[in-house]
Amino acid sequence: MKVNQYLMLAALSLLAMSNSCKKEEEITPCTAATEVETAQITSLKPTITEPVPYVGQTNEYIINSAAEYQEVFAGILPPVDFTNYTLLAGKTRLPSRGHVLAQQVVQTCLGYTYTVQLEADAQPVAANVVYYVLVPKIGPGTKVVFDIKLPPLAAKS
Repeated sequence: MKVNQYLMLAALSLLAMSNSCKKEEEITPCTAATEVETAQITSLKPTITEPVPYVGQTNEYIINSAAEYQEVFAGILPPVDFTNYTLLAGKTRLPSRGHVLAQQVVQTCLGYTYTVQLEADAQPVAANVVYYVLVPKIGPGTKVVFDIKLPPLAAKS
C-alpha cells in the first residue's frame, strides 16, 4: 500500500516539475501603425448640436448608425452608408474663430488615433470648430483616441 502512495507522490512531483519548466511565450511588441484612408461627406454643413461651454473643451463622437448621426448633427444630413463606414467627429471651443488645418487617422495594434490640428483665425470671438471624417467601419468596442492639437492661444487658456 505504501509503495503505491510513494509511486503516486513521485508521479505527481514529476508532473509538477515538467509544468514548471515550460518556456515563457515570447511576446512581440506591437509597433505597426497604418494611416487609414479617410473621406469627407460632401454637402454636410458641420453643425453639432451638443454645446461646448468652455474654451479648450472638446466633445468627441464615434458614430456608427443613422440614428446616432441624426442625434449629433443638426439640419438636413446627406446619407452615409453606416454598414461600411464609421463617422468620427468632434467639436472644440476656441478663444477665437478657427478652422481645421490638418487631420489624419492612424490604426495601431491598440485601436485608432484621430489627430486634428486646429488653427485660430484673427477674430478674437470665442467660437466652436467642428471636424469630422469618414473611415472604414470600426468594430464595436474598438478604442479610438482623439488627439486634438489646439492653436497656441487656445492651449494656454
